[in-house]
Amino acid sequence: MADTRSKSLRNQDMTTGSIMKKMMLFAIPVLISTLFSQLYNMVDSIIVGRFVSAHALAAVGSSGSVMMIFYALMSGMNIGANVIVSQYFGAKKYDELNKTVITLIMVATCVTVVMVTLGVTLSPVFLRMLHTPDELMKDATVYLRISCAGILGQFFFYVGSFVLRGMGDSKWPSYMVILSSVINIILDLVFVVAFHLDVAGVALATAIAQTISAVVVFYRMAHHECLDFSRKNWKIDKTKIRPILSLGMPSAIQQLCLSLGTLIIQRFANTFGADFIASMTVVTKVDMFAMMPINSLGQALSTFVGQNVGAGKDDRVKKGVRDMTLTIVGLSVGMGVVMAFFGKYLMLLFTDSQPVIAMGIVCIQIMVFSYWGTALQQAYSGLLRGAGDALIPAVIMISALALRIPFTYLLAVRPNDYRGIFYCMAGAAILGGVAMLVYYRSGIWKKRNSVRIR
Repeated sequence: MADTRSKSLRNQDMTTGSIMKKMMLFAIPVLISTLFSQLYNMVDSIIVGRFVSAHALAAVGSSGSVMMIFYALMSGMNIGANVIVSQYFGAKKYDELNKTVITLIMVATCVTVVMVTLGVTLSPVFLRMLHTPDELMKDATVYLRISCAGILGQFFFYVGSFVLRGMGDSKWPSYMVILSSVINIILDLVFVVAFHLDVAGVALATAIAQTISAVVVFYRMAHHECLDFSRKNWKIDKTKIRPILSLGMPSAIQQLCLSLGTLIIQRFANTFGADFIASMTVVTKVDMFAMMPINSLGQALSTFVGQNVGAGKDDRVKKGVRDMTLTIVGLSVGMGVVMAFFGKYLMLLFTDSQPVIAMGIVCIQIMVFSYWGTALQQAYSGLLRGAGDALIPAVIMISALALRIPFTYLLAVRPNDYRGIFYCMAGAAILGGVAMLVYYRSGIWKKRNSVRIR
């Protein structure tokens, strides 16, 4: 490894310089990449709905819950790696960092091959378990099989993105998301509109776009100043597997539980009719866009904490957490005000149905009062993951969801009041945020930090 690091490498180092400037420079590319990611997901749906059929759109949607399970496993392992990478990077232990990344790539390859095999082989079984209607089975199976075959490229894109972000580089993953989005949209139009490949075309477009981005991200990792991908280094270091899984598995289980919980809540929502289903869909999308800046800052805080924990700069961690938490909470309050006054106009981008908009406005007015709770969740879960404690944040989030499900039944389904769904959603956000704050203030997490590097 060269002793002289490039200017770009110094810019990725969050252990020195202006705290807020470094985190903001990290968060902005994350926000842009998230925006583009959501954009091309929406374009996929628009192209299928407009140029194929509503039947095809339903077939694509019916496969989503299966893919969410795979995404949960992918993100969990990579979240664990992200923390370890950021700690080694902050400690300037580049040899250990290199071993961690190579071990992650090799283990991820084995896991992904299993996932691809199961997904491609058992797609009809998974869809039957979800009670997919017979008229959707053919298209849904085609879409799901191609999507599962493309998991390999997507997994490596995830690996590369989380590794680079752990080293403070959020720009390259952002570039790759933008590239993937543009390629995906172009191929959607070519495969669906020009070649009439229908749902297979949409799945192929996404798989090809993700694979191209994965190759470019891997190229960036292979030429990074802190990594050495020489043939002699390609072996699994068993000592790196445990810390990755210690942080990754709680996050994977959390994401999996949230996905399953979302399916249950959606089933409750379906009892209120088509207008409310449409309203909830639109509100969820609008709310997701409102939360993007907060989520991006939470990721920045996680990387910042990881690097400074690795460098042993606890005072810098404390100051960064305080400043960023205030920023995230203040931003959430501001977004709440914007949503309260302009949420109606945002909904008009999706629909002009007055019943849908009327219910949506009511739901938004309930949700905005819980944004500060969501902000606390993002801030302190990012902090705790970066410090090496992913278990308790996962327990808190899963517990809030576990309470939300029965209360949604009692406050929404039983009295037949759709507002109960959003009262419970808001309550779960506040409960989770307060619980994160209490746990952080207790200081117990400092003693539980079993994965801090040495």
